[in-house]
Amino acid sequence: MELHKDKLGLVGLTAIVFGSIIGGAVYNLPQNLASVSAIGPSILSWCITGAGILFLALTFKILADKRPDLNSGIYQYAEEGFGNYIGFNMAWGYWMAAAMGNVALAVLLNDAFGYFFPVLLNHGIETILFGSCFIWIMFFIVSAGIRGASIINTVISILKFLSITLIIGILLTHDKTHLWEGDFWGKSQNIGTIADQIRNSMFITLWAFIGIEGAVIVANRARKKSDVGKASVIGFLCSLVIYLLISTLSYGALPRAEMATLSDPSIGYVLKALVGQWGIVYIACAVIVSLLGGWISWTIIVSEVPSTAARLKIMPRFLAHENKNESPTYALFCSSILM
Repeated sequence: MELHKDKLGLVGLTAIVFGSIIGGAVYNLPQNLASVSAIGPSILSWCITGAGILFLALTFKILADKRPDLNSGIYQYAEEGFGNYIGFNMAWGYWMAAAMGNVALAVLLNDAFGYFFPVLLNHGIETILFGSCFIWIMFFIVSAGIRGASIINTVISILKFLSITLIIGILLTHDKTHLWEGDFWGKSQNIGTIADQIRNSMFITLWAFIGIEGAVIVANRARKKSDVGKASVIGFLCSLVIYLLISTLSYGALPRAEMATLSDPSIGYVLKALVGQWGIVYIACAVIVSLLGGWISWTIIVSEVPSTAARLKIMPRFLAHENKNESPTYALFCSSILM
């Protein structure tokens, strides 16, 4: 679709990729990885996963550069290669998965707010009302315009990046290398062989990069088609560095066995052990900011999937309708109802 007045630049596209990748999972990495791996296998799992996802990001870049006419998301690649039926299943399946992912974000955000409002942790009617309210808040934000929502997401992504930078700074200044250098590979910790630790860690590290395709999904709104591939690579590299630093430095903050028993968000309890109670409060606020940004990114994505698929005539045409702000309101409304 080439009629959009307001296009997304490289920064906006990168923020969508970064925002959709970095959600709430980064704050749970210390416990998740410590429960299955020592620091050495953990680092190797990030390197292996990172190499694989880098090839995927580069594939997106090559496709965007070589075939700028295919600007309607990864499902158009499927349609181009295998026909309408496969394209439809790709679009439908991705749409359903993304919508259900937003429901998971609602639960995570509920639990993050639950630190300040414990009644939300009962997961009763309060959680249903809380999640429903935020689903429709996101609806109104995105229906006011994709570009406006992208600007909000970019601001939140910057705040998210700065908050994570502070976390990394605290971990660096409190690093105790003796906690992991004595058993770098976990051979004496009864957590399996090195191969087992790498395999178990990769179940976590691979999942962490869901959202790498964000810029491809909104490619039709890109100011320059070449920015789509660049945004995928930049967003991936920023995310990989953050994941690697957070998970690795945490091993130097607390003993692995102790870290493996922490509650979510585990990085909050790591900081609490290092700097006191304000550490967990800070992380609770950071998680809220991160999840809000991630939810905006995924709301943009979940509205674009059926909308662009409808323009390709592989989903019902009414889903392609846009309001005066050039937001796919019918697709967005159906997605919100689904959630």
